Amino acid sequence: MNPEEQIAKDKKTKVYLLIIIGVLFIINFALLYNLISKDKILVTTETKLEDAQVEKNELDKMMKETENLLLEYKGRNEELDSIIDDKNDEIASKIAQIRQMLSDKNLTRKQLEDAKKEIAMLKVKIARETYVIDSLSRENDQLKEAFAELSEENITIKEEFEEQKTENANLSSTNKTLSDKVRKASRLTATNIKVDGIMMRGTKEREKSKLSRIDKIKVQFNIDKNEIADAGIKIIYLRLVGPDGSTVSNETAGSGVFEVAGESMKYTSKAKVNFDNAKGSSAIIYFDKIPGMVAGTYKSILYCDEFVMGEGELKLR
Repeated sequence: MNPEEQIAKDKKTKVYLLIIIGVLFIINFALLYNLISKDKILVTTETKLEDAQVEKNELDKMMKETENLLLEYKGRNEELDSIIDDKNDEIASKIAQIRQMLSDKNLTRKQLEDAKKEIAMLKVKIARETYVIDSLSRENDQLKEAFAELSEENITIKEEFEEQKTENANLSSTNKTLSDKVRKASRLTATNIKVDGIMMRGTKEREKSKLSRIDKIKVQFNIDKNEIADAGIKIIYLRLVGPDGSTVSNETAGSGVFEVAGESMKYTSKAKVNFDNAKGSSAIIYFDKIPGMVAGTYKSILYCDEFVMGEGELKLR
């Protein structure tokens, strides 16, 4: 091979080498670019994963705080517990939805932003619900305090009522005692009681002791003064008790029934007397003889205001 051919061959070899070197350079550059791109993708992926993990950690922390916060209100009131359970269910459902979003390993930036927005909305919801529950809890506590105060007031009022009831009973008993004393003190007393059989001759009266000769029975008496008693008209009842112990009565002649200490008894006659409590008064009661009367001793008993005023006696033969 002559020198010219050798030189031409060497040039050709150099060209080949340069081409090979160029190809290798291009290959190396491509590999380097691919490596750098993959590295960037890896970094981006790692960043996404780190961001996702941060959100997950924040979510877990928020979930625990929320559960602890809501548990503080548990057991205070059945109605409040029901509300808390409902809110827990709502929050748990929302958290599961967000966790589902964050579980995607190839989470895009938009998905991450959406997850952040959902977390922010969840925070607002939790803040709102806990505020409502806290308000309900405060109202419940206030109601309990008010109920406790009302219970104490009710006990006090009940005690005062019982005391007042006892006091009223004592006063009633005292008043009744005083009333009874006043009533007894104001009872009227009849004195100088005189009972006679009367025979009428026109307008003239003649006292007789023989039953067959009398027309009426006359009871006259004085009422002693009593300034404790009320002055005014008093109704005086006469019971004329015959020898057989029964009350002489004739309804057509003015007899009737009256009450004495809650007991009904017959009276023979009655009269209205204008009583002067400062001086006393005198009174007369008449009663016509009735068929069936027999000879014997008759007892006259005078009553006023259910009290016995006095007694007199009449003997007829």
